Amino acid sequence: MNPISKSRLPAGLPKARWPEREFLCALLGALLAAPLPAAVNEPHGLADLSLEELMNVTVTSVSKREQKLSDAASAISVLSNEDIRRSGATTIMEALRLVPGVNVGQVNSAQWAVSARGFNDLFSNKLLVLVDGRAVYNGLFAGVFWDALQVMLDDVDRIEVIRGPGATVWGANAVNGVINVVSRSARDTQGGLLYGGGGDQHEWMGGVRYGGQAGPNTYYRVFASAHTESDSPLANGTPAHDSWTGRHGGFRLDHYPSDTTHLTWQADATEVRLDDGSVREHNLNTLGRWTRQLSDRSSLEVQAYYDRIFRDDLAVAKGHSDTFDLTAQHTFGLGEKHNIIWGGGYRYSDIQLAPTNALIQVRRDRSRLQLFSAFLQDDFQLVPDKLILTTGCKLEHNDYTGWEFQPNLRAVFKPTRESTVWAAWSRAVRTPNAVEGRDMMGIPAGAPFVGPAGGFYLPISVGNARPDSEVLRAYEAGYRIQSSRHVSVELALFYNHYSELIGTRDIRRFVPGVPFGIAEIPSVNLRTGQSYGGEASVTVSPVDRWRLTASYSRLVVLLQGPGGVRDPTSTGSPGYQAMLRTSHDLTRRTSLDVQLRKVAAITRVPAYVTADLRLAYFCTDLIELSLVGQNLLERQHPEQPLLPFIVVAEVPRSVYAKLTWRF
Repeated sequence: MNPISKSRLPAGLPKARWPEREFLCALLGALLAAPLPAAVNEPHGLADLSLEELMNVTVTSVSKREQKLSDAASAISVLSNEDIRRSGATTIMEALRLVPGVNVGQVNSAQWAVSARGFNDLFSNKLLVLVDGRAVYNGLFAGVFWDALQVMLDDVDRIEVIRGPGATVWGANAVNGVINVVSRSARDTQGGLLYGGGGDQHEWMGGVRYGGQAGPNTYYRVFASAHTESDSPLANGTPAHDSWTGRHGGFRLDHYPSDTTHLTWQADATEVRLDDGSVREHNLNTLGRWTRQLSDRSSLEVQAYYDRIFRDDLAVAKGHSDTFDLTAQHTFGLGEKHNIIWGGGYRYSDIQLAPTNALIQVRRDRSRLQLFSAFLQDDFQLVPDKLILTTGCKLEHNDYTGWEFQPNLRAVFKPTRESTVWAAWSRAVRTPNAVEGRDMMGIPAGAPFVGPAGGFYLPISVGNARPDSEVLRAYEAGYRIQSSRHVSVELALFYNHYSELIGTRDIRRFVPGVPFGIAEIPSVNLRTGQSYGGEASVTVSPVDRWRLTASYSRLVVLLQGPGGVRDPTSTGSPGYQAMLRTSHDLTRRTSLDVQLRKVAAITRVPAYVTADLRLAYFCTDLIELSLVGQNLLERQHPEQPLLPFIVVAEVPRSVYAKLTWRF
């Protein structure tokens, strides 16, 4: 019998979407009825990677070269493919709730606010996000459109999350953190995968991927997925009418002409469509990368990508941007103690904008931007395998603020084989976006008021022709230890000093008009601030099939306006977050994962405690059935305060089922 029949779908779902559901159910039923191939692998389990192996996972985000997680001089967390699968997450954003020090707040069914170490809002402008080396940070509003970040999670190898600056190798806007989503090579995703399911909030989901060989050393995969999210509830329980559908598809080719050379070409397309049928966003991008290992300590990499985004925020504006990016880097050893990496890049962006709201002013409908960059970093083995000093800097030239210099100094000390102590100092900048730096748009900042000569004026936030970059000077320290094969501990502390923070202050000029004039409030560098805190996590594995993780993060942010006057403006992030997670393989085929989270209050949003649960069963070695419950402790709760021009809803309790077949 088909386990996801129409009769088992939640009541009250829109009939207009049922044909898609019926197709998915019929397809799943046919697959279950078909003869199964012989098992090619065992069901996934916690024993696949021990705690010691997890501490030695290879990461690339800290220094743009491969290194062990235990040797990284940074507060970095890695979510493996298994972590993501067992969390029950359907999106990158949901998966990031597992990372200490990262605040994830859902604004409505489609929109999210994600940040590390403070300053969280719909456009968290101090967090750099990359997918396979392609920046998805949008230069128009300085942030990420998270609803358009649709990634087939089964093909994600890992998500590397740096809490703290990463500007020396990644450049501007890698201020409070870097999120790097790394996909698997097509060589590692051979065969087929098909999944489908649905529930009340994640209304339906389905996807297919197939990987094969196009030659002895050439591997490919093609994939497509789609999902529909239902309406979120408003505070009074009525629907927010924010349901939407996302579609995503693409391909990846990996060619290995020799043991030392690797070529990658990939492309994907994404579409976000609202419930009324209108397109909110579509994105098309393609990326190529060539890497060659010249020797044990030397390698070359060249990467290029093109990215086109169309976005229609009905309440504000619509527009599109085209970005071309080219980078190259070279790693080599100098003597026995120095490992050097250097490189450069060029980025060109063309942004066009048009209003969709009569209150929005488009003051400049097109902007062409160029970015030139170069970086150099040296890992110096002061005491081989014991004490490593890393120095480096990034030099960039942008069209807003000219030349920017972003250095860092990091040290790693390994007193024992199982423990690591690290410390770091960094300078990073957040460059103005196109609205702040090019005065492309005027956005209402309040209600009309009586101004000069008794006329009515609407306050409008506008840009600044000569802005400065926001500057961070960060001081960090951390400790990691694998005290036994059953226990690991990580601790990170930080102090951040911010200067030249951009905000609005006084009305610059009045422009008379009918029925009301404009009172211009320019963006200016007028605030400073400090933040401090830390993150701690403990992972315990009493037995191979049971793992417990507890984490806690603390954050204090103090902002000052001109003259050092305390600025009460919210930074959008909670003062603390705590999480307890248990993952247990109950049997060889059955697993249970439970996450309990507590998040402190932010401005106009109370604290909340919630839990997620995932129960999974491998019907065969190739077919997995899972049942996921999210936000189970309350009927609904808010996670973000009210925002202008944005529907802010609450996060409901939800349940969904999912069936995955690997063949």
